[in-house]
Amino acid sequence: IALLLVLTVGYHAEGYLATLLAGSGIVAIVLGFATQDLFGGIISGIALQISKPYKVGDWLQIQDRFAEVMEINWRSTRLRTNDGIYLDIPNYQIARNPIINLHYPTQVHAMRLRVGADYEVPPNRVKDALHRAAVSAEGVLPDPPVKVFVMDFAESAVIYEIKFSMGNHRAYNDICDAIRTNIWYEFRRQQITIPFPIRTLHVQRGAKRTGDAQAEARAILRSEPLFSCLNDIQLQNLLQNSPIHRYGRGERLIEEGDAGDTMFIMLRGSAAVSIARNGTSVRVGAMRQGDCFGEFSLLTGERRSATVRAENDCEVLEISQPVMAEVLRESPECLTALSELLAKRQLEGEGLVKDATRPQEQEKKESEYRSSFLRRLRTVFEL
Repeated sequence: IALLLVLTVGYHAEGYLATLLAGSGIVAIVLGFATQDLFGGIISGIALQISKPYKVGDWLQIQDRFAEVMEINWRSTRLRTNDGIYLDIPNYQIARNPIINLHYPTQVHAMRLRVGADYEVPPNRVKDALHRAAVSAEGVLPDPPVKVFVMDFAESAVIYEIKFSMGNHRAYNDICDAIRTNIWYEFRRQQITIPFPIRTLHVQRGAKRTGDAQAEARAILRSEPLFSCLNDIQLQNLLQNSPIHRYGRGERLIEEGDAGDTMFIMLRGSAAVSIARNGTSVRVGAMRQGDCFGEFSLLTGERRSATVRAENDCEVLEISQPVMAEVLRESPECLTALSELLAKRQLEGEGLVKDATRPQEQEKKESEYRSSFLRRLRTVFEL
């Protein structure tokens, strides 16, 4: 009887039972999709807790994003980008994407930056300019060293890639900005162009500005004792053969200990002068508009005695040894005047000029320095 009752009820309720089962299946499917992300996040969270590919405080690169790990839980990982934006990313999404931990095994990692340059400029010249721009950018580490590669020959430019190392990933945007800024100034000084994909007509407006800069340089040179022995024609020849360079804030104009055969005249802007002392850089002075520096390297071939770094955008006139040699060949009498001036500056550097209690020693030293500098000038300029 019981079996018959069940069969009977089942028979009459077949339609309702099918409807119920069908509805349960739909609910199960919906619940399955609804809980898939939840369970996936929990499982991924457990896996991350076990494997520990990163920890709080690490910097990660996920696709094109750089972010610091702020919090890790079973469901998600909370990140803060180098723009200060907070991201709450489900763990299952992180597990599906390649992750680069920029703090493992060390905080020093290589980064890459691409730039295009004109086909007309030899690659080695461009690579040298890019290398100088990168190594002088604040935040770029000296080791491993900067490398520059030719990556592609595009439709309108040769594509170069700079490989540089950094350890402060929070400053990634600032470091890239510093490199790109230095590239602009370096390319302008080297007359390297970044070509446009379309042809653009440029109207030259630089002639008047160049003339104004040369007029300023002429006035500065005329008041500088180093060039007081030159007449107007010689001074004009010197200016016409000496380029005017632009440097951006933070760029090095000269480096202490480097070989050099040029001197500079500050036309606009200012620069800090520093020397290395006990492994640290110590500021010892500044260069302002009208100041000259590097004259000892120009005239005697000595290595740079200090580092000069631009404090803001600067314009400087650079005078080279070949240009100066041509002037001295026309006016050999300037050698004597230059040797006397260099001797006095040497004494000033040693503090003897201000010491009035030792006039005989000062006179003897000045005579020795004058003779020494005269010999060196003749050797350097082959006169």
